[in-house]
Order: sequence, then structure tokens, then C-alpha cells
Amino acid sequence: MGVFFNVGEKKKRAGVYQRYENVGGVSVVGATDGIVACCVRADWGELGRVYTFENIDEAKKALGTGGNAFDILNQIFMGGAKKVYCVRLGSGGVKQSVKLKDNDNADAVTMTAKYEGSINLSYMLRQKLGDTNSKEFIVLNGSLEVEKITFESGENEIDSFLEQSKKSNYFNFEKEETEVKTLAEIPQTEFPAGTNPTVTNESYSSAFTLLEPYSFNTICIDTCDAAVHTLLAAYVDRIYNNGNILPFAVIGEPTSVELETRLSHAKTFNSYNVIYVGGGAVDTLGKPLEGYMAAARVAGMVASLSSNQSLTHKVVSGMTDVLEVLTNSDYERTIDAGMLTFSLSSAGNVWIESAVTTLNVPQGEDDEGWKKIKRTKIRKELMNRASDTVEGLVGNINNDPDGRATVIIAIGRLLSLMETEGKILDGAYIELDSANPPEGDSAWFNIYADDIDSMEKIYFVYKFRYSPNL
Repeated sequence: MGVFFNVGEKKKRAGVYQRYENVGGVSVVGATDGIVACCVRADWGELGRVYTFENIDEAKKALGTGGNAFDILNQIFMGGAKKVYCVRLGSGGVKQSVKLKDNDNADAVTMTAKYEGSINLSYMLRQKLGDTNSKEFIVLNGSLEVEKITFESGENEIDSFLEQSKKSNYFNFEKEETEVKTLAEIPQTEFPAGTNPTVTNESYSSAFTLLEPYSFNTICIDTCDAAVHTLLAAYVDRIYNNGNILPFAVIGEPTSVELETRLSHAKTFNSYNVIYVGGGAVDTLGKPLEGYMAAARVAGMVASLSSNQSLTHKVVSGMTDVLEVLTNSDYERTIDAGMLTFSLSSAGNVWIESAVTTLNVPQGEDDEGWKKIKRTKIRKELMNRASDTVEGLVGNINNDPDGRATVIIAIGRLLSLMETEGKILDGAYIELDSANPPEGDSAWFNIYADDIDSMEKIYFVYKFRYSPNL
């Protein structure tokens, strides 16, 4: 019979020996792209919740179109985001309520807003056209109909209305104690606006905590306040060190801030986890895109672009001009300071001048590659995919030659895949760390990989002559 043998083992007795290997290997985890997190002020929506949006219409329905939430989310999706995790900021605020009357003008139903906020809502209650047995309750946001509740009219219409209204996204309804059977029709009537929650620096910190369990590529906020920028940068550094490797914090300041001040702010972060958008552009309607709005657009672009591509000289759609024209030396200073800004191509398109992080003075184990968004994104992706690829092996394989070989094979396949994807150069490999031999429940490995830069500088040398040598 076949006796099992271990890797490297040589048996003394003649015979047949066997072992088996998983040549299919561990499943290699793919790249995570297109996910943005954001924290916004809105005049509608649930507090203390992380919303998931996959398009702007979902965001509009959940948070309304007031405040700055809609504009920021729209910029994120215009940047190419596929999914957005969003937290409505603040605490407190006021929910308003009104009484719906019966046909005798007695209070029949109390209607209370689901959320605190100053959203512009109106409502009407009427007989359904062409149906004498039904009524409909309609909710409008401005001039847009956002909800319709249809219910049976007649003797039991209050109960029918309460049952159907459980589906409402805007109001909670509660029957009054008095004996009422029917609801009076109501022409379009403004619902009294509530009060928006109060937003403080602590509101942002609380929102960041809510987002911590989620995986995302970038995170942006709805303010240019320097103190909140510092909070966000510290948050991203902390979750990065705790294993949430992918995110960049994307922040922005408007061009009304002096250029020297913006350059100084960018330099101060000095982190490859932070992208500072200090430039601005103008759209086809003459509306400026700068500050936190420009940061939202860039956050969508960075998140959605595969790491084998660069944002340098990537055209910003819908923009017709830059908000400030810088000199060549000024553009060079923005690159040195780690400030992302916009410029015009020779064809007149607005594009990103240079896709840089705020790292401007590499220290410790950091090198110049971390200054670029593309190379940093590749490195983050490799670390994230490697961790996720072998996560399921932890505690499920032995710390022996077979177990360690399983890890090496799995990561080797990942490296080969990322070579094929054009993210790292050929020749990447993993090996056991000879300086740290395996012991107990621990094993150390070295992974060697060279991330691929984009070609951003092309030099031509023209060699002319007055006349050919005859």
C-alpha cells in the first residue's frame, strides 16, 4: 500500500510512497475598484446609518435633493463610482407632524415625518381618477411626485390607508383615538419643514466610525474645514494600519484660498493615504468645480480607475476651462507639494495635471513610488488582494512545509495574475524569509514585486543638419 511522505522526505525502504497537492490552488481574489465612501449634510434621511447607493437616483430618493448631499453624490458618480457608502451627518434636529382630517373636520390620522430635516415636501389626498372605490395619497418633493399610496375608500378606508402607508418612505401615520371612518380630500398642501441636525467635528468622527467595517477605495467629505481634513487624514491612517488598506482620503480647498496656503496645506499632510485637490474647473454652464466638490469628482475617478491606468492627463468630463491659470513653475510646485490640480491640454480639454498623493518627503521605508496615485494604488491593491487570498487559510493549514507551500503557491498565482493585468513587472515572486525561520504558529514570507509606472515624460532629441554630407 502507498505510504504518505512529506515534502523533501526520503524513505529508506523500497516501496510506493504518495502525497497529494492542490494544483488548483487557493482562489485568487480580484481587485476591488469603484467604491467610494462619503459623509454629507442633507435635509433628509436616517441618521446613524450607512446607506449603499449604486446610482444617483437611489441617493436622491433616500436623501433628497437639498443640502449639498445630492451635488456631492452626483460628482462621485460622474467620476465613475459603481457603489457609494454614504452617511448623513449630524445629531438632533426636528421632525414635523400634521393632522389629517375626516369629512367632519375631526382629527383622523397624525402624519409625522420619518426623519429630521428641512426637506421641501407637500402632499395631497384625492379620489383616484376613474376609480370610485379608491383614494390616493401623493407626496411631492418640490414639483416632483416622489410617492403615491393607493388605498380602498369607504367604510374601512382609515384601516386600509394605515395598512398601505406602512410602505411610505417619508411619513409615519397613526390613527387618532376618535371614531372616524373616512378621510377628507386635501388639495396640494405644504408639509411644515423640520429642522436639520446639528453638524460638528464630532459628527464627522462618528460617521467615520460607522464606515469603518466597510471596504472602499476612497472617502470624501462635504467641507473644506482644515480641522475636519485633519480628522479624516488621521482616520484613514488609522484604518490603514489596522488592515483596511485600500482607502485614500480625498480632500479639497477652493482656489479662493491663496496658492501658497494651499501648497502649504498639501505639504503638511505628507501622506500617500491623502489626496489633496487644490485646483478648480468650470463646467459648460459656467458653474465652478472646486473645493470639496472637486474632491468628490476626483474621489470617484480614483476609485473607479483600474490600477494599471493613470489619472495623469485624464480628462475631466463636462469641464470647459480651469479656474486658475498657473505658470509652468507653479505647476511644478504643485507636484512637489503633492497638490493635485487641473490644466488644459493642447486641444483645450480640462485634465488632471499630475495624479499625485500628498507624500512629498518620503521617510523610513517609503520611496518615491508612493508619491504617485497609480503606483500607490497598485501597492495597496497587491497587499489587500494578498491578505484576502490567504485569509481563509489562517487556522486551516499546518505550519509545516505543505502548509507554507500552499501560501507560496497562492500568492505566486496572484502575482502572475497581476503581471498579466499589467500592474506589476514580470519576475515577481514570494519566498520564505530566511532571516525569520517559521516557529510555532507563525511563518514569515518575503514578496518581491515591482509596480509599473505610467509613461508620463517623453523626451525627443532632434538632430538636424544644415545640409547632408555629400
